[in-house]
Amino acid sequence: MNKLKKLTQEDLDTISEYFSDIANDIILAKVPSKEVLDLDLQINATYDDEELDVNIDVDIALDELSNIKNDDIELAIEEAYTKLDEFIDENYRE
Repeated sequence: MNKLKKLTQEDLDTISEYFSDIANDIILAKVPSKEVLDLDLQINATYDDEELDVNIDVDIALDELSNIKNDDIELAIEEAYTKLDEFIDENYRE
């Protein structure tokens, strides 16, 4: 795998925005929108010593009749991280 290029704050903002969008899309594809009362995603992307760290905090409120489990949300987040890895490989590797 090629080395990660030196990232700027603009790059981090782009990565964060992409990850937020893709995570939101994947979660809402897996959870019926009528069951989602509120969805808030907090993305934190940092780049120190040539290492990129991207974290997500998902706050989701579901209808009380929803049968969605935490595992379903975690699988959606894992899928979003896979898409993020592909995005980074395509756009930020030397």
